[in-house]
Amino acid sequence: MNRRDFTLSALAIAAVRRKPSSELVDLSARDAARHIREGAITAEGYATALLRQYRLHRNLNVAVALHESNVLESARAVDRSRRRGEALGPLAGVPFIVKDQIDVAGYATTAGTPALRHYFPSGNAVAVEKLLHSGAIVFAKANMHELAYGVTSSNPTFGFVRNPYDLDRIPGGSSGGTAAALAARIVPLGLGEDTGGSVRIPAGFCGVCGLRPSTWPQKRYSDAGLVPGAAPDDTQTIGPMARSVSDVALLDAVVSQSSEPQSVDLRGVRLGVPSEDFWADKDVDHGVAVTVQAALESLREAGVTLVPFDLRKVLALAAPLTFIPPDERARIAAWLQQHVPGVTLQDLVRQMASRDVKAIFEAPAQTGDSRSAAERAQQRSAAVEAYGRLYREAGIVALAFPNPPIPAPPIAPNGDPADPQIEVNGHRVPVISLVGRYTTFAPRMGAPGLTLPAGLSAGLPVGLELEALPGQDAWLLSFGLACEQVLKPLPAPAL
Repeated sequence: MNRRDFTLSALAIAAVRRKPSSELVDLSARDAARHIREGAITAEGYATALLRQYRLHRNLNVAVALHESNVLESARAVDRSRRRGEALGPLAGVPFIVKDQIDVAGYATTAGTPALRHYFPSGNAVAVEKLLHSGAIVFAKANMHELAYGVTSSNPTFGFVRNPYDLDRIPGGSSGGTAAALAARIVPLGLGEDTGGSVRIPAGFCGVCGLRPSTWPQKRYSDAGLVPGAAPDDTQTIGPMARSVSDVALLDAVVSQSSEPQSVDLRGVRLGVPSEDFWADKDVDHGVAVTVQAALESLREAGVTLVPFDLRKVLALAAPLTFIPPDERARIAAWLQQHVPGVTLQDLVRQMASRDVKAIFEAPAQTGDSRSAAERAQQRSAAVEAYGRLYREAGIVALAFPNPPIPAPPIAPNGDPADPQIEVNGHRVPVISLVGRYTTFAPRMGAPGLTLPAGLSAGLPVGLELEALPGQDAWLLSFGLACEQVLKPLPAPAL
């Protein structure tokens, strides 16, 4: 490096070091990691800024547990390693938040329910361990919908999570605390869990990005260290979340131990989009429809070919596939016996604080699909093959649609009733079935889904869901990277 370059580099580092906390919290994970590696900022200074942001916005209720001293000591350890000249991992010094359904050593894993408040796992989930190995720092355990059985994250035990864009509205769920923490600039990275949309729904409501990784024919992410939910093991998955697709791709590369994807050329990409009747559906909010259609038009202008596609064909293919199995309670009971032997399923249900979740567990057990795992796998294999044929017949490589089809609803001040509903375009509809209507066919097919911001409608985020065929996660992220350059990130919430 010549003297001029050295001087310019030193000036640039000094400028970054002088950044106020308000600018540090806006850093992407990628930029924060780079600045820490270069010595432009310290990991401790960055963590301190994020902790201050958290304290300023405690009313969001994004976290159920945060060990501030551990966060700062982990950051100092990264700074010491850098000063010694040691090689730093790709996420060294970058804090991340973890949905409280995922094990982190030293923290209780409550899954948002009272009966598990004293369950301390013996180690980290595999996904968490990989992030720690990359140098990332656990910031906190994220609040969530109780036992991941809902889409509001209005948790009576740990507080109702609030949407940073409107504190009177829900952030979505069940990974609502993770999404809200990202949107509020409290952390740049997070882990959620997605069964029927629990990563992608809150990402859409909070204006951030979330990936549901493929679960067929094999899982991209390990389940080890994850409290089971309602769905079969081959449907549930941990998923990465961030404020940008770029940071989601970085997080995914670390967890999946794969190469980072590169942006694709949008010209020539054929994207399946909802046919005309979809946009007139009475369950689709008008502002959401207009915002997503404008985003799709921007992609068309950038070279994407938009191909009208009837989403009902996919829904019909997915409908016969098992989503909530008849043995769901037995699976949870078996997990309790293995991991929390002092707590029975009856204890779990008796202590539940959410009326909507308790109503599910107190209702008569479902009956129906009694097929073996092998038989269910054979059925899914046939459905996935038919799903691929739909793509080939339409000549498309991915699907796109609004997610969710409504803006974030208001928080129910007294908590969620047994059957929460919302008014859309003058009629009432169950919240869960509405917001998850188009997010359940990806898990049934084992396919990847990526939600990113499409824009704002009346000041609230609107999400755009992109879905590809099973196993096409890397391509989907590459496509998402290209779309992100066209659509641009949302402005930060005016907290």
